[in-house]
Amino acid sequence: MDIKISRIRKHVIVKLSGRLDITQSDEVESQLAKDVLSGEGDIIIDLGSISYISSSGIRIFVGMVRELNKQGRKLKLCSITPPVKKVFDVVELLDLFDVYDDEAAAEASLD
Repeated sequence: MDIKISRIRKHVIVKLSGRLDITQSDEVESQLAKDVLSGEGDIIIDLGSISYISSSGIRIFVGMVRELNKQGRKLKLCSITPPVKKVFDVVELLDLFDVYDDEAAAEASLD
Protein backbone atom coordinates (compact mmCIF):
# COMPACT_ATOMS: atom_id res chain seq x y z
CA MET A 1 0.00 0.00 0.00
CA ASP A 2 1.39 3.35 -1.04
CA ILE A 3 0.10 6.62 0.45
CA LYS A 4 0.95 10.01 -1.04
CA ILE A 5 -0.24 13.13 0.76
CA SER A 6 -0.24 16.61 -0.76
CA ARG A 7 -1.96 19.89 0.02
CA ILE A 8 -3.94 22.50 -1.85
CA ARG A 9 -4.24 25.55 0.35
CA LYS A 10 -5.66 24.21 3.63
CA HIS A 11 -7.05 21.05 2.04
CA VAL A 12 -5.43 17.62 1.83
CA ILE A 13 -5.25 15.22 -1.11
CA VAL A 14 -4.47 11.59 -0.37
CA LYS A 15 -3.58 9.20 -3.19
CA LEU A 16 -3.77 5.55 -2.27
CA SER A 17 -2.49 2.73 -4.44
CA GLY A 18 -2.45 -1.03 -4.10
CA ARG A 19 -4.78 -3.24 -2.10
CA LEU A 20 -6.62 -1.86 0.91
CA ASP A 21 -7.55 -4.91 2.93
CA ILE A 22 -7.31 -6.17 6.49
CA THR A 23 -3.52 -6.52 6.31
CA GLN A 24 -3.01 -2.82 5.48
CA SER A 25 -6.03 -1.15 7.07
CA ASP A 26 -4.56 -0.55 10.54
CA GLU A 27 -1.39 1.01 9.12
CA VAL A 28 -3.33 3.17 6.65
CA GLU A 29 -5.81 4.25 9.33
CA SER A 30 -3.10 5.28 11.77
CA GLN A 31 -1.15 7.20 9.12
CA LEU A 32 -4.27 9.06 7.95
CA ALA A 33 -5.22 9.87 11.55
CA LYS A 34 -1.74 11.22 12.25
CA ASP A 35 -1.12 13.09 8.99
CA VAL A 36 -4.58 14.11 7.81
CA LEU A 37 -7.31 14.17 10.46
CA SER A 38 -5.35 16.45 12.77
CA GLY A 39 -5.17 19.22 10.15
CA GLU A 40 -7.78 21.51 8.70
CA GLY A 41 -9.74 21.79 5.47
CA ASP A 42 -11.47 19.08 3.52
CA ILE A 43 -9.86 15.80 2.48
CA ILE A 44 -9.89 14.30 -1.00
CA ILE A 45 -9.03 10.62 -1.27
CA ASP A 46 -8.12 9.50 -4.78
CA LEU A 47 -8.95 5.80 -5.17
CA GLY A 48 -7.95 5.53 -8.83
CA SER A 49 -4.99 3.26 -8.06
CA ILE A 50 -6.71 0.98 -5.57
CA SER A 51 -7.03 -2.48 -7.09
CA TYR A 52 -9.06 -3.96 -4.23
CA ILE A 53 -10.81 -2.74 -1.08
CA SER A 54 -12.28 -4.84 1.71
CA SER A 55 -14.84 -3.92 4.32
CA SER A 56 -11.97 -3.05 6.68
CA GLY A 57 -10.78 -0.48 4.13
CA ILE A 58 -14.24 1.04 3.84
CA ARG A 59 -14.44 1.16 7.65
CA ILE A 60 -11.49 3.59 7.62
CA PHE A 61 -13.41 6.02 5.42
CA VAL A 62 -16.61 5.71 7.48
CA GLY A 63 -14.64 6.55 10.62
CA MET A 64 -13.01 9.50 8.86
CA VAL A 65 -16.41 10.88 7.77
CA ARG A 66 -17.67 10.73 11.35
CA GLU A 67 -14.58 12.46 12.73
CA LEU A 68 -14.50 15.10 9.99
CA ASN A 69 -18.21 15.87 10.46
CA LYS A 70 -17.48 16.66 14.12
CA GLN A 71 -14.81 19.08 12.90
CA GLY A 72 -17.06 20.68 10.25
CA ARG A 73 -14.93 19.20 7.45
CA LYS A 74 -15.76 16.91 4.51
CA LEU A 75 -14.32 13.73 3.04
CA LYS A 76 -14.47 13.58 -0.74
CA LEU A 77 -13.72 10.43 -2.73
CA CYS A 78 -12.69 10.48 -6.37
CA SER A 79 -11.60 8.23 -9.23
CA ILE A 80 -13.35 5.17 -7.82
CA THR A 81 -12.57 2.17 -10.02
CA PRO A 82 -15.38 -0.27 -10.95
CA PRO A 83 -14.17 -3.08 -8.63
CA VAL A 84 -13.93 -0.68 -5.68
CA LYS A 85 -17.31 0.90 -6.49
CA LYS A 86 -18.84 -2.57 -6.51
CA VAL A 87 -17.70 -3.13 -2.91
CA PHE A 88 -19.13 0.25 -1.85
CA ASP A 89 -22.40 -0.66 -3.59
CA VAL A 90 -22.59 -4.02 -1.81
CA VAL A 91 -22.24 -2.41 1.62
CA GLU A 92 -24.58 0.44 0.55
CA LEU A 93 -22.37 3.20 1.97
CA LEU A 94 -21.49 5.26 -1.10
CA ASP A 95 -24.20 7.82 -0.22
CA LEU A 96 -22.24 8.65 2.93
CA PHE A 97 -19.52 10.31 0.84
CA ASP A 98 -19.15 13.19 -1.61
CA VAL A 99 -18.05 11.31 -4.74
CA TYR A 100 -16.38 12.86 -7.82
CA ASP A 101 -15.38 11.37 -11.16
CA ASP A 102 -11.79 12.59 -10.90
CA GLU A 103 -9.41 14.62 -8.78
CA ALA A 104 -9.96 17.80 -10.81
CA ALA A 105 -13.71 17.70 -10.12
CA ALA A 106 -13.08 17.07 -6.42
CA GLU A 107 -10.60 19.96 -6.28
CA ALA A 108 -13.12 22.26 -8.01
CA SER A 109 -15.55 21.56 -5.14
CA LEU A 110 -13.14 22.96 -2.53
CA ASP A 111 -13.75 26.44 -1.14
